Amino acid sequence: METSELLLEIGSQAFDDLTETEISHLTSNYKSTQTQLAGMKAFDLLRKKFRPNYRMGRTYEDLSDKYRFYDELYKEYTRNVSAGKIASTEEERDDRNNLDRYKFTADGN
Repeated sequence: METSELLLEIGSQAFDDLTETEISHLTSNYKSTQTQLAGMKAFDLLRKKFRPNYRMGRTYEDLSDKYRFYDELYKEYTRNVSAGKIASTEEERDDRNNLDRYKFTADGN
């Protein structure tokens, strides 16, 4: 994956908040066909990066605002790319629901 593809996928603000190491990691681990996965991973990285703790002092509020911003972006992004949707057909789900669960009972032996 090229850095320009990642930039187009996540936007310039998120791209600027990533370090060079994180960008190179994302571009080397994901192919050009996996831009949505790379985008989800980038927003997840940014959420983890800006997760605040109470020992930060004055910067706690700034980082907690950034964390909330990237958390909302991550959630919106996953909704837009339909992450976690079931990709099976109706027949496959019916076959799974119609399993003969009591074929071999404990008293059968």
